[in-house]
Amino acid sequence: MGDAPIPLIMTRPAEASGRFVEQLPGSLARKLTVIDSPLVEIVPETTTREINAGTAVIFTSANGVRFAPKGQGRPAFCVGPHTTEAARRAGWDSTCCGETSDALVAALVAQPPAADLLHISGRHTRGQIIERLGAQGLNVARMVVYDQVLHPLTPRARAVLEEAKPAIVPIFSPRTAAQFAQECPEDARPYVIALSDSVAEPLSDLRLAALEITARPDAAAMVDSLEKLVARISLG
Repeated sequence: MGDAPIPLIMTRPAEASGRFVEQLPGSLARKLTVIDSPLVEIVPETTTREINAGTAVIFTSANGVRFAPKGQGRPAFCVGPHTTEAARRAGWDSTCCGETSDALVAALVAQPPAADLLHISGRHTRGQIIERLGAQGLNVARMVVYDQVLHPLTPRARAVLEEAKPAIVPIFSPRTAAQFAQECPEDARPYVIALSDSVAEPLSDLRLAALEITARPDAAAMVDSLEKLVARISLG
């Protein structure tokens, strides 16, 4: 395929995309041209954010931490090390309960906390955490602190996808995947990396050049998959 950089279309919110791109090894980054096209924008909700004394919280994203009250040493059960560390920095006594909502639910059911639980989240969630924990007898409620507003592809990203050249699109959430499936030009054949099976599901009707699903639902595994795709494309 030559030495021309491969377009990397980043569909995450700008801050999250920037963090991911910064993680790329220099040898990999030099083979890519980053094109920012956020399909989701994180917007804070104007809601009262008070937490009753004695309540423990659940965080499934760093955005939940970002818009939540400060922890003041209160317990927080988190999905993934990044969210756990964000909660710790915000003053929560944070515990990582695995990499997925399934792992978090299993951990809380196995060792139910004495406190009531409050899932601090965005308006659009997945995993049915409240419903599943409630079915196991845990007292859990939800506080919405941000919304995930959808956006179209940027003109530049659309133009790149319409070209008859390889382009790579990492996708990190089912909501973003559904928006990409709607926005992707009909004749485009991108190379897509999905963070999990649930992220890949909304992409099933697209005619893709390749669909890679990461070995684990984390950024390091996404980088590994990206390296493999870049090598594949470079070899032609």
